Amino acid sequence: MNKSLEKLKKLHELCILHGIKISTAESCTGGFISKLITDLSGSSKFYVGSIIAYSNNVKCDHLNVPNDVIQKYGAVSKEVSRLMAEGLFECMECNIAIATTGLMELDKSSNSKMPQVFIAIKSDNTLSVSHFPLHGNRQENRLNTVNYTFDCLYDFIHKNYLVS
Repeated sequence: MNKSLEKLKKLHELCILHGIKISTAESCTGGFISKLITDLSGSSKFYVGSIIAYSNNVKCDHLNVPNDVIQKYGAVSKEVSRLMAEGLFECMECNIAIATTGLMELDKSSNSKMPQVFIAIKSDNTLSVSHFPLHGNRQENRLNTVNYTFDCLYDFIHKNYLVS
C-alpha cells in the first residue's frame, strides 16, 4: 500500500501543478481508487468524481457501453475498458478519464477468464489501454490493480502533459 500512496502523492502534486482534472470509472476496484484519491487533503482541486460501474447495466446506462460489445467481448476486455473511459470522458468535465475492469479471482464453478485487469486512460487526443494478469488472492489483486492504475496514470501524465 505504501507504493500506491507514494505514487498517489506524486500524482496529486502533478495534477494540481498542471491543472489536470481526473475522473474514474471503476468496476473491479469498486471505488477503491476513488477512496484513496479522496483520502488526501486537497484532492478536490484535481479529482472530479467517479462512477462505480460494477454491473453491466451501469456500464451500459451511464457510460454508454453498448450491451452487444459486452456480449461479444465480455465485461473484462480491452474493448469494454476503452468504451468505459470514452463514456466517462464524455459525461465528466475532466482532462483525463480512467477506467478499470477486471476479474479479481478465478470462479472455479464456471469456465471464467483468468484473473486480470484492463486499465484505460483517455484524454482529449490520446487513449491508452493496459492489460495486466493477476496472480494473488482477491484482496492482493485489488491492491495490485490500484498500483497498476496509479503507475499507468503517472506514465500517461508524464508522456502526454510533461513533454518538453
